[in-house]
Amino acid sequence: MPCKLAKAKHLLRDNKAEVIQLTPFTIRLNWDCENNKQEVIVGLDTGAVNVGCSAVSDNKCLYASETKLRTDISKKIQRRAKYRRNRRTRKLRYRQPRFDNRKSKRQLPPSLQSKINSTVKVVKKLSNILPISKVRIEIAKFDTQKLQNPDIEGEQYQKGVTEGYDNVRAYVFERDEYTCQICKKQGGILQTHHIKQRKDGGGDRPDNMVTVHKDCHKKFHLGEIQHKFRKPKEYKMETQVTILKDFMVKELKKDFDVEVTFGHITKRNRMRLNLPKSHCFDAVAIANPNKIEHIDRIFKRVCVTQKRYQMTKGVRSEKKLPNGELFGFKQWDKVKIGRQIGFIKGKRSSGFFDVCDIDGNNISHSIKYTNLQRLCGNNVMEVSVSPPTSKDMGIRNAKVL
Repeated sequence: MPCKLAKAKHLLRDNKAEVIQLTPFTIRLNWDCENNKQEVIVGLDTGAVNVGCSAVSDNKCLYASETKLRTDISKKIQRRAKYRRNRRTRKLRYRQPRFDNRKSKRQLPPSLQSKINSTVKVVKKLSNILPISKVRIEIAKFDTQKLQNPDIEGEQYQKGVTEGYDNVRAYVFERDEYTCQICKKQGGILQTHHIKQRKDGGGDRPDNMVTVHKDCHKKFHLGEIQHKFRKPKEYKMETQVTILKDFMVKELKKDFDVEVTFGHITKRNRMRLNLPKSHCFDAVAIANPNKIEHIDRIFKRVCVTQKRYQMTKGVRSEKKLPNGELFGFKQWDKVKIGRQIGFIKGKRSSGFFDVCDIDGNNISHSIKYTNLQRLCGNNVMEVSVSPPTSKDMGIRNAKVL
């Protein structure tokens, strides 16, 4: 269980305890003491990009964090597949295709599985330093068709807007009244244009397509004319949260006592505790204490990759990139540069590194490794920051934490 800073200082001074980790600062006693524990409830605010986590005991917030999940898994897998296809077409030894002999038992794609693993890892890492009694998780289920059309009901779920049309193209033409959305003229050869291109992840949904003339379409892609289309509303994150909720609860139940709650309950608890809207404060409200004391520090975490896929560069791959440990430093190690805390973003064999902060902003583009002090190495970027206040969140007449 946590103790005050003064007591921790005295224990370390008398060699009665040792430091285990710096963020969050954790010590371990060097003797067997009495087993006095209090109930610790963990609140977990799950999401598709950000995850809020908190630990509350006796109306005290022992831990609060915001974790940013990885969203680059899909792009990295596509790039890896491109490298493999390229190797098969070279004049090298024959490489047997692997798309026929791959067998996987996973139920989710790697992009969603990564988010589940990262979220569960947050709770398991917290269980290493706190005796968790219960995990209270907020789940949500979104009806994407209801979000697009609030009046939809009954059989309308099965019909859709393109019912009665030959294809989506015919519906888009009639919806736009056979008028080019660039020059606003009718007649001529018409085509459909994707507002968000398919190479960027855009689909063939009707709201992502508009009617344009053939000549206007060609000039627009060549950059000869400029036009801004209204971007369609995407429901990618809502769909991911709906898919992940059951898998997340199932995975947490393997190691913890799990209780499920919902968003409207969290909102009511947050307003009762007079907390601003934030991922970490939502997690505190999910834990549902009677009252909460002053929260002065939270932990900001960013999930990162451990290694890089590219190992060489050059026309003939003659230059090897410094993967692994270099001069005692690894990728994303936490270092101290002057009075700032940063992370190793890039390494060079010359000994000059790139250092960035928790948000990815460069602190130094090239600094000698001798000027860096290594603090720790994790597979996440984690720092201690001040929590957002009511003024920062745009809330008036609210208590500032």
